Amino acid sequence: MLAILFWLAVLFIVYTYLLYPLVLFLLTRGRKPPSYITPNEWPRASIIIAAHNEEAIIRQKIENTLGLDYPCDALEIIVASDGSTDLTNQIVEEYFDRGVRLYALEEQGGKTRAQNKACEQIQNNILVFSDANSMYDRHALKSLIRPFSDDNIGCVCGELRYVNPSGHGVGKGEGLYWRYEQFLKRRESLLSSALGANGSIYALRRELFEDLDPDIISDFVMPIRVWMQGFRVVYESSAIAKEYTGDTFLKEFQRRTRIIARSLFGLWSQRSVLNLFKHRAFAFQMISHKLMRWLVPLALLLIFGLNGFLVGNVYYYSLWILQCVFYGLALGGSIMPRTVGKYALFYIPAHFCAMNTGAFLGLLRFLTGRRYRAWQPMSRN
Repeated sequence: MLAILFWLAVLFIVYTYLLYPLVLFLLTRGRKPPSYITPNEWPRASIIIAAHNEEAIIRQKIENTLGLDYPCDALEIIVASDGSTDLTNQIVEEYFDRGVRLYALEEQGGKTRAQNKACEQIQNNILVFSDANSMYDRHALKSLIRPFSDDNIGCVCGELRYVNPSGHGVGKGEGLYWRYEQFLKRRESLLSSALGANGSIYALRRELFEDLDPDIISDFVMPIRVWMQGFRVVYESSAIAKEYTGDTFLKEFQRRTRIIARSLFGLWSQRSVLNLFKHRAFAFQMISHKLMRWLVPLALLLIFGLNGFLVGNVYYYSLWILQCVFYGLALGGSIMPRTVGKYALFYIPAHFCAMNTGAFLGLLRFLTGRRYRAWQPMSRN
């Protein structure tokens, strides 16, 4: 019985990380991303930049946005400052004469609440959401908005690429993981609909926007709401934003904890999408990509624990030794990300463990009802 449970847990992880991507590939093999018509007149758009104490980067972000290849008379730039106590607001005010607007909340209430408030007065056709530390390629905005020429598309997710100039293991691990995620997003977009967006670069039609609970993660739940209204959510790989990676696995672990906890609260609020009989492909994707991924830490604990009871068999003893070696490599990569952590043998286990430890704590926070709302800017390399 213990052996059966052990191998079921192994199969759970293998399906989540390997078999599901393979199924996606087979189901979408031969399909190509659609080509969209370039509009004769670009729609009026508002880009909402979420910021909290971003004095170190907000000027660069505004200059980056002002330099985008998009008609100036059709683009509104709004900085939603969530209770910033540094010089963020003063820096934004320097750009008032260039059309930049500031929506400043006196108290920090979270990114989702800041976005809710900033969107209340917006009348433009397209809402674009971005973070202060995300720098867009010059043509990114046109690439992001072009798919709205298809009336069936309600939300478009762009492609986030991580920059790791120092070449340390944290950045390499995050970059590898994100390329894997991008593969899934492209395939899911071709099969049915992209499951979620990335808070750094996504857009939706103004009439589809809904105020969200400040405790949930907007870039995960908003695309679900758009899909529930009968519109598609698509992934557009030519709309590119770039960010620097974090510099420690501890920060990656903390980030994952926060993201998973808020995503679980969000999924619970939209749990009807898990109905396979009603939503079919979309529910299949949501269960396989999101829900099962968030439960992987439990499977890992089960595998390690059960393996301890099975070590009397030389085969299971060898598997237990391999697990210990894997976690030892993860520890080494975490402690020394700029030396041995630069090598795949160390940074892959380190990132995998940081991600799943964060997911485990995020799951615990969800189960105990402890919510995140406040946020802090990511430190830059």
